[in-house]
Amino acid sequence: MASEKEVVHELLVSKEAFAIIAEAIKWMTIEKLKFQRLRDVITDVIRAPDLSNQDLIAAFNRHRPCDGRVRIYLRLSGALNAEFDTLKARLAEVTGDQCGVRETVVFCALAISQRQISLAKAAF
Repeated sequence: MASEKEVVHELLVSKEAFAIIAEAIKWMTIEKLKFQRLRDVITDVIRAPDLSNQDLIAAFNRHRPCDGRVRIYLRLSGALNAEFDTLKARLAEVTGDQCGVRETVVFCALAISQRQISLAKAAF
């Protein structure tokens, strides 16, 4: 049985975007008590994207542009990449601006961080 082809995205992000992504991976690692990867962040958000959350969209827009000199790689299965492309297109519709892979990755990371902030506020 042939394995599914993977898609590898090479991204150049800003230091701020890199910190947002690292923070999301950290939050998910703590939440799940298992080391997480960027792919796990993407998968989690694809399952239930919150594109109606205006606070999240506003935070996303504040952190744009997110291009820079920090090189990261995102490796996705073909099926997951297709779902990611759908999220990317929906995000562009909601924001009214072009969203590439880099921007969608940052959006996913912000979604995880926003969720953790909401959970922390609810705990107090």
